[in-house]
Amino acid sequence: MKKPPIPLPVISLIVMFIGIWAYLQIEKEPFTQTPVIETHAITLLQSPRDLPELQMVNKQGELAGKETFYGKWSLVFMGFTSCGHICPTKMAEMRMIQDQLNVPLSVVFVSVDPERDTPAVIKQYVDSFDPNFSGMTGSAETIEVFASALGAPYFVDPDPELYIVDHSSALFLIGPDASLVGTITPPLDINIIVDDLHQLL
Repeated sequence: MKKPPIPLPVISLIVMFIGIWAYLQIEKEPFTQTPVIETHAITLLQSPRDLPELQMVNKQGELAGKETFYGKWSLVFMGFTSCGHICPTKMAEMRMIQDQLNVPLSVVFVSVDPERDTPAVIKQYVDSFDPNFSGMTGSAETIEVFASALGAPYFVDPDPELYIVDHSSALFLIGPDASLVGTITPPLDINIIVDDLHQLL
């Protein structure tokens, strides 16, 4: 004996209840969109770029590498200790940035002139701005790899009598996973940079 077909109104009710149940399930887990961070002084990379493995030496004369940047935010500047104007200005500006932040930020000076900038020379230089500043250098090959990863062009004349060194005046923001997050190019507005960093850090 054939069973009678389910009446159309009953089917409609079943479909309606299924639709209501599905809607309530979606409402239990509302969609949350990751907020977009808008910066004005820091140019953020679309995707952070991992730093390469490095074999450098710090201002204490100890071996230092990529692990130097793990677990903290860092602001990096590449220059040389005998620089007449750009380097002292950037070092002083990084000190002002750090002083105005209410979150930790490591400042790292990397010398592109390892022939003249020994660890002892670098230590004396960076400590004159802040003893907590880090200083690093390495072989010419290592510095070239690091500078290329940051996008920081530089030039050191091989003739020791000329002593011509040219380098980027940008600052580079490194994340706690040792990846390049963004760059800061002149002119620097300290207050705007600090506001940007408070959003990011």
